[in-house]
Amino acid sequence: MVVVYFDTRPKRKREDLYDREKELGEFERSLKSKNPLTVITGIRRLGKTSLLLVGLNELSLPHVLVDFWGVNPNSRMDVYKRIESAVNAFFRENREIWDGLKESLKSISGLRLLSFGVGFSWKDEKTDLVALFRELERYNVVLAFDEVQYLRGPVGSEFAGLIAHLYDYSDLRIVMTGSEAGLLHDYLGLDDPKAPLYGRYFQEIILSRFAPEQSRDFLIRGFEQVGITPPEKLIEDAVERLDGIVGWLVLFGRKAMEKGPSDKLVDEVFEEAKALAMSEFENFLVKRVAARGRYIEIMRAIAGGKRTWEEIKEHLERKEGRSIADSVLARLLKGLVDSSFLEKRIEGRNVHYVIPDPILEACFKEK
Repeated sequence: MVVVYFDTRPKRKREDLYDREKELGEFERSLKSKNPLTVITGIRRLGKTSLLLVGLNELSLPHVLVDFWGVNPNSRMDVYKRIESAVNAFFRENREIWDGLKESLKSISGLRLLSFGVGFSWKDEKTDLVALFRELERYNVVLAFDEVQYLRGPVGSEFAGLIAHLYDYSDLRIVMTGSEAGLLHDYLGLDDPKAPLYGRYFQEIILSRFAPEQSRDFLIRGFEQVGITPPEKLIEDAVERLDGIVGWLVLFGRKAMEKGPSDKLVDEVFEEAKALAMSEFENFLVKRVAARGRYIEIMRAIAGGKRTWEEIKEHLERKEGRSIADSVLARLLKGLVDSSFLEKRIEGRNVHYVIPDPILEACFKEK
């Protein structure tokens, strides 16, 4: 059975990527024009990784892809191991580059040559990542870093300094994906002159959720690919409740393939999606144990319609029976926005916080 649109894995071919021609064209033009930094932004499950992979494959560019999703931002070891794994995957897929580089790699400090691949160090003599990536420069390799907003703190600043150095002193092309707030305004330091990457030009490609007509067309075409004709009402229900989040639309299509269309299917998908969304939120909370209760109450407040700073603060203070400093609330909200669990929207003179994922919002409406 042919599965294209409803394949839950990231897409790699142009024909498998639905209605992203504009964004794909922007990505390809950015790399062809040798922009040193290209940035793909959007909330979870909009297909950032798919756009990245399709674009790189369309251009037939060798690339190192490092996935920082869920990385421990306080662990240099975790960050270095992610990069090490990606570099070794690259060498396995590009044997001729490995053969051409392995002798020169021996001189890089903190780097061990294995029988096939490399080993990193991250303590006393850290692997010289600048030297390693500069070796890849002569092979026209693209460096791609997925979900960069997870890099924070001292290790994140260290990595940003690495990218800034490569931006200034190499001809490497670098691609980053992540949430708009966490990646652009925090990591890239758009508003912070002290940030390592402040002031450097980059091409931004923004992925938005599907409009209702796009969601409807996506589902209809996807079902045609697998020979299923669901009732129109079922499609309309999915379009309304899944609100243009392509990842959830794919899950809906996949479940329809497995179980067949039924009146209860959207409800079943909604329940499974809620479990996935809450699992991700729990992973976020694991690294923030001390503030766990406050993060949950903020999400409950916003899901319940309390979306301004004042309303959220009042909700927290009522729950705790004590005052909360503005700086504390600011830090909590920033953490949620940077990780794409919240969006900060400016409507006229008012600032509102919303939960952009309808599935996650439903989770907290029930609590």
